[in-house]
Amino acid sequence: MLLPILVSILASAPLQDPIPDLLEEIESARLMSSVETLVGFGTRHSASDTDSDTHGIGAARRWIRREFDAISKACEGRLEIHEQRFTVNARGLGEVEMVNVYGFLPGTEVDPLGRTYVVSGHYDSRAGSGSDSTSPAPGADDDASGTAVVLELARVMSAEEFPANLVFICVAGEEQGLYGATHFAEWAKETGLQVDGMITNDIVGNIHGGNGIVDDSTVRCFSAADGLHSSSRELARSIAASARRYVPKANLRLIFRLDRFGRGGDHKPFHEGGVPAVRLSEANENYERQHQDLREKDGVQYGDVSEWVSADYMARVARVNAAALAEWALAPPPPARRFMRAAVSYDTQLSWTPVEDASVAGYEVVWRDTTAPDWQELQAQGPEPSVLRVRGREQTLVRATIEGITADGCFFGVRSVSKSGHRSRVCYPDTP
Repeated sequence: MLLPILVSILASAPLQDPIPDLLEEIESARLMSSVETLVGFGTRHSASDTDSDTHGIGAARRWIRREFDAISKACEGRLEIHEQRFTVNARGLGEVEMVNVYGFLPGTEVDPLGRTYVVSGHYDSRAGSGSDSTSPAPGADDDASGTAVVLELARVMSAEEFPANLVFICVAGEEQGLYGATHFAEWAKETGLQVDGMITNDIVGNIHGGNGIVDDSTVRCFSAADGLHSSSRELARSIAASARRYVPKANLRLIFRLDRFGRGGDHKPFHEGGVPAVRLSEANENYERQHQDLREKDGVQYGDVSEWVSADYMARVARVNAAALAEWALAPPPPARRFMRAAVSYDTQLSWTPVEDASVAGYEVVWRDTTAPDWQELQAQGPEPSVLRVRGREQTLVRATIEGITADGCFFGVRSVSKSGHRSRVCYPDTP
């Protein structure tokens, strides 16, 4: 278990932390109301009706837009509302126009293309057949729950100011092939938007697992890596740390896999594009309520209806999201250009380029056994840089020595800490 939060590196007492009050603003009743409204559109299949005001995906996305507009009005327009319209040749459907709807909350200390954090849910749904665009497909858990979480996060967090940018996006076309998320990820890369972290919320409302277990506290967090390490996996560890600090009633279960076996989610195109990205999902899924036609058979009710969605659990998931997003947006950027020296030594030396951010109070070096899933130890380090010779040239670096600990049996990393005590994700040194 990571050591308690250190404040000794701070030049003065930490500033007032806004995150606890922020989490108190999340309302379970609003989350449930959003789920019931989305279910009320009958189906949100990607190829369903787009003209009706009461039925189909067109009505759903216009309602989502109205919700975003109302949130923007409440914060005097600081939340900027956008739509992305694009056409795809979807499997089994032919050409279909899809629409992403999102709110962009500009940071106070970065430009519109600067450091940005994204949270998403997909608002489309499906019945038993992926090409069936007319049958009822309420999609209460998959993924009205995730869409509701995104809207609630937008409402609560747009009332605050953060140094970094935040994006709250409801994406389309997940069920046919992650089209909406892929479109946004590619657009962000093309425009130069510096996405430093992404969370997708998909199937985050049910506490009654198909295995008979009722679990209203565990949230699974999926993250991938090619090999031992990845920025996505460090994002997951950072979410776990924020949850321990701010949402103690939530049990964040780290799962070191891109997604559930043989399945996929909207974080995938971000991770594959080099952006730290993870998926949050409920503890135990119930497959009788996913991708099913509404029916009863042998006394079993099939279908993804709102009666199986827990408002309190969604609120818990929303708080896990809010704590992590706020922590990242309030923290300095992660340290860059990291180096390590440990060969033939009883100690380990790390150095890194100082973060150019006025909020930096210092850094934390963390380490763990090579078989441990999460960081176990840390050492505070002040922000004062020194001039070191690195790879044949002079560089201004911050350095730290971990005495008596060798890199032979441990992994090391470093993160930046703000004057308010908020932490960036951990980054690894460039050398083994």
